[in-house]
Amino acid sequence: MNRITSCLLFFCLCVSPLIGQKYKKRHILKDLNTLEGFENAFIGFTLYDPAKGKIIAEQNADKHMTPASVTKLFTAYAALEYLPEELSAAEYIIRGDSLIFWSTGYPLTLHPDHRDSTLTKFLSESDKQIYYWPRPSEEDRFGPGWGWDDYLGYYGAEKSLFPIYGNSIQFIVDNENKTINYFPQHQGIKVTIDTVSSERARVSRDEFWNEFSVQFGDEGIDTIVRPFRYSNRLFVELLKEETDKDIEIIDQFKRPKQYQKLEGENRDSLVKWMLQPSDNLFAEQFQLMISGITSDTLGINKNINAVKKEGKLINPSFSSYLTWRDGSGLSRYNMFKPAEILELLRSIDENLAKEILPQGQTSGTLEDWYSPAIYAKTGTLSNNHSLAGYIETKKGKTLIFVLMANHYTATTATIRENFGALLEKIRKGY
Repeated sequence: MNRITSCLLFFCLCVSPLIGQKYKKRHILKDLNTLEGFENAFIGFTLYDPAKGKIIAEQNADKHMTPASVTKLFTAYAALEYLPEELSAAEYIIRGDSLIFWSTGYPLTLHPDHRDSTLTKFLSESDKQIYYWPRPSEEDRFGPGWGWDDYLGYYGAEKSLFPIYGNSIQFIVDNENKTINYFPQHQGIKVTIDTVSSERARVSRDEFWNEFSVQFGDEGIDTIVRPFRYSNRLFVELLKEETDKDIEIIDQFKRPKQYQKLEGENRDSLVKWMLQPSDNLFAEQFQLMISGITSDTLGINKNINAVKKEGKLINPSFSSYLTWRDGSGLSRYNMFKPAEILELLRSIDENLAKEILPQGQTSGTLEDWYSPAIYAKTGTLSNNHSLAGYIETKKGKTLIFVLMANHYTATTATIRENFGALLEKIRKGY
């Protein structure tokens, strides 16, 4: 064997393992149809290389699918596009000895996880007679297409004009000593003890009244969050207790052209707080905040329709056709194509996206899943799971992917595990 032949053989032996590592398009498409749980599901997928401006592989990318909380990507982008960097916690005017304030849709007032006392501090320090004007709204407590029983879930806090305490109550249930503590407390919130015990503590609520029933569990201490039934009256009463001020509700008022703003939290921080734990209330209130910039009336439908028509979110050629019905993705009426989600992700600055999205094994809804090389938004409803974002490969590339499974019969854990298997092959193969 001559030297040239030896060198060629050595080269082939060295590079052949690298070639074998390539996760080719046909292998991706095969896995999309044969991985456990995928075989009986409707799978949508697209993988895009932004450096080359090229689709690597796709399946059903132009088909409408249920996105669940991946919808929040659209809400986040709309917030970044339309809202100022510093959000307004409230708006107000002072007329003589009267202070009149109203909502911007801001969701952080006394929120248990991101407590903002901007409004309460301001009202506490005022020497004026205080009036609250419930700004006009087109909203119901729930969005179109939400489950009828969402009222009891921690994820189902009611959207409202002026959220307070996250529109929820936190119960601390001591099962061993048979005691409970909850906050906020108010005379209009009734809590009773159910003598029937269960393995785990439970808190139930009448759908239309703030009447809660607590069942003790077998052992330990349980922390349970339950939404309360919101009303303008309850909002004002809770605000009175926090500020020790008399506050009256007025109806006969019109938002003036000139008014003042109370500066609240930074917009990007709130976007991050929405995306990482997938907070539904924050998502819905973002839509209300956007609508409040151009109108006296707060309304999600009016806002979404306006945003779609302006075509700022994604390619104007199909942005007006988005089937987009709420801010959070709780609605089963939302339907997005993988190609539309990809277009949106292409529009987001990559560095910002990696700052605000959940990261595998690190933060938010991905804390216990996938590789740290993945930055993505999850979405889950019964028999539907989606994941969309960015993946850093072993060769130093950043690829954009959208992976959606609708109508599966396997467990969601199985679907997530095989999302991970697919993405790990992509990470190693590119």
